Amino acid sequence: MKIRRKQRITGFLVIVWMSVIFAFSAQPGAESGRVSGGVAYRIISTTNRIFGMELSVSELLRGVQILDYPLRKGAHMTEYAILGALTAAFFASMGRDGKRRYVPALLTAAAYAVTDEIHQLFVPGRTGKLSDVCIDTVGAAVGLLGVYLLGKIVRKHCEKRRRPLQYK
Repeated sequence: MKIRRKQRITGFLVIVWMSVIFAFSAQPGAESGRVSGGVAYRIISTTNRIFGMELSVSELLRGVQILDYPLRKGAHMTEYAILGALTAAFFASMGRDGKRRYVPALLTAAAYAVTDEIHQLFVPGRTGKLSDVCIDTVGAAVGLLGVYLLGKIVRKHCEKRRRPLQYK
């Protein structure tokens, strides 16, 4: 695939994913809470059913309350891990490697996290938090680490395949 074509495709994917993040951030607080609360409820109720825990309604709702916060922050990290991986692919499509790929990818994701939190200041029931910028940036770093490690594994595998078998 030509370099220009890779740049267009990866750039398009970055913009699409940023749009997905923007759409999630544009949800009013009550709607966002219903979505994450619904997911937490499904997890707790499914766990209750699978393991036969026989939780009461109040215990079930308490479990939902406990799970909701880490679930929301995990979603933040996942969104930005994907953004980090996509921005790394974009910078790689421009022929950048190593630090010249990962540092700009991390800075791009961090900058977008800042703009995302500013955007949330204007959404009813939402707030912009520095702690969320940090969580998002850590998520991007985790995504970049995953890309780096996956690349290392693939390169190592490819190197092994190129070497002939040696019998001792």
